[in-house]
Amino acid sequence: MTISGEVSVEGIVLKNKAYKENDMLVWIYTKDYGKIALIARGAKKLKSKNAPACQTITLGDYTFIPRIGLSTLIKASSCDYFRHIKEDIELESYASYFIEFIYKFTKDNDPDELSYKNLFLVLKYLDAGYDPKLVYLLFNAYIMEITGSALEVEQCTVCGRHDHIAGISIHGGGFVCQECIGIYDLKLEVDVLKGFRYINLCKLENIDRLHLDEAVIIKLIEIMEAYIDEFTGMTFQSRKFIRQFNGL
Repeated sequence: MTISGEVSVEGIVLKNKAYKENDMLVWIYTKDYGKIALIARGAKKLKSKNAPACQTITLGDYTFIPRIGLSTLIKASSCDYFRHIKEDIELESYASYFIEFIYKFTKDNDPDELSYKNLFLVLKYLDAGYDPKLVYLLFNAYIMEITGSALEVEQCTVCGRHDHIAGISIHGGGFVCQECIGIYDLKLEVDVLKGFRYINLCKLENIDRLHLDEAVIIKLIEIMEAYIDEFTGMTFQSRKFIRQFNGL
């Protein structure tokens, strides 16, 4: 980061931790500058005006002095605490998963407008009362896409045919037809196959167009988690809580 002087940006707090006696390290994700590490001096003090905006799962405005490595926070004000998320341990577990992915996957000072937009959307959806399992499915489809592992949902991954799709291959990365389905592939009902296609084609902003039965959603969660494990190589602390809530 080579900007001189103070900079003011909107950002979402991904992580914080104590630093020295009264200070705090804060990582925020911004549309314009990507992930930024800030040192918030005095943020641990009870009377600190910056402390509320330095809490995780918070949208705020942040003014800081850019530096190589740690930048210095000057002032911070909260725009949205996502109060309903923080009042519900299940919603908070989903939000923590979304934030954990962005924190682990993104690089410092490497902006990605789509990642910022989608992180903001999923937090707003959770806070507004959307089905967290459906939000989770769409975000996992986005993870597959952004990590370069978008799934094939238009044709058989083996022979390329568009009809007689019978299941999916975890290793193959998508649909398989009835002629190519193997012993390790998943043979699925039509409604699950349709749901699998929908969630991998639907953008997060179009969530209102998706209407899936609860049983289909639960099955798709299990499938998408298998793909995340197979293709991304990433592990998530927060996911164990999500699995407990969904009985997986």
